[in-house]
Amino acid sequence: MTDTATPETPRAARKAGRPARILRGLLRASAWTVAVLVLLMAIAFFGAPLPLGPLEDTASVIAMLVPWTTGLLLAFTAILAAAAVLARRRRRLATVAGIAGLAALGMIATPWAATARETDVNWSAYFAAAPAPQPDATDTYASIDGHDLKVDVYLPETAEPAPAVVYVHGGGWSGGSRSESAPWQQWLSDQGYAVFSIDYRLAPTPRWEDAVGDVKCALGWVRANASEYGADAGNVSIAGDSAGGHLSMMAAYTVGDPALAPSCAVDEAPVASVMSWFAPTDLASLETDSDMPDSARGYLTEFLGAGLAEEPSRYEAASPLTYARPGLPPTMIVQGGADRLVPLEQGEALAASLERAGVPVATLDLPWAHHGFTGQWGSWASQALRPAVVDFLAEHAH
Repeated sequence: MTDTATPETPRAARKAGRPARILRGLLRASAWTVAVLVLLMAIAFFGAPLPLGPLEDTASVIAMLVPWTTGLLLAFTAILAAAAVLARRRRRLATVAGIAGLAALGMIATPWAATARETDVNWSAYFAAAPAPQPDATDTYASIDGHDLKVDVYLPETAEPAPAVVYVHGGGWSGGSRSESAPWQQWLSDQGYAVFSIDYRLAPTPRWEDAVGDVKCALGWVRANASEYGADAGNVSIAGDSAGGHLSMMAAYTVGDPALAPSCAVDEAPVASVMSWFAPTDLASLETDSDMPDSARGYLTEFLGAGLAEEPSRYEAASPLTYARPGLPPTMIVQGGADRLVPLEQGEALAASLERAGVPVATLDLPWAHHGFTGQWGSWASQALRPAVVDFLAEHAH
């Protein structure tokens, strides 16, 4: 007796092939999702900002985050390339995947190529880990209205008194902390500077002048205690990013102004130099200049306690541009070419005023750099900034 195979029914064949069809469907859906996501990122990154209200700010935030996703974009590029090849029969998917893959490569390559034309940058540094920061000391430089204002100290290995740099953190005047830029403070210390990274009272405080007064208080404390930390009391510079850069300039440009006195009993003295990284300089025009007007308005209103229409004189008094005049300390102004929050015009206006007044000015406009780029240690803009900082401080803080 011979066995005969039972022919497979069409229903059984369809059932047997269902897992493969489900898998192919999931892969196609994943490819479409990645392609659409990449294209939306590319529109935000390369596209000109549009007056879309809150959506304008959202698109700008997406653009700001793109440089942080380079590793993810490289993975997306590989996925999209595979999808374009494997989906040849599905022409629409293959075309969209191919376009999205090129867009992903564009977001990776364009900032690199633009920066590499101006300075020496490399991919190994892009993915390198930031220095491991460890303050040598933490102290309290003042206690004001129940706030203990602290300072982290990073000391170089040198037997001679080191030039000092007081660092003021950013955060829209209402957030941030003295430790958020710790890798930069450690790096500055490694270059031979005694670095003092400070707290200040955050908005909303009773008066916007409080933050400026706290920075001046810290400067006086550093001078008074410099010998304890091996720093040179006669060679103190100040630096900051974003809101911290704004406060650094305000403190440096208003020495002796009774309306902006230190918030503690210290002597004031001019600083050796000031560095401002992606900081606003003209608060009255910031909302209009910014491609993130809702965010800018929110930060300004919380810091100054009123809108521009209500207190225009307050906005003028809180702007470093107002104080541009001869005799100010050498100033380094760093701006990102793609900064949607604090655009190039802010730095350019101050640089032009300082140059007319005969103040030494160093400007660094970094192509395709967004607001807060220093938070990404290996970013192309961060790589370009470090040698520029070394050169500026070597000229003005030694």
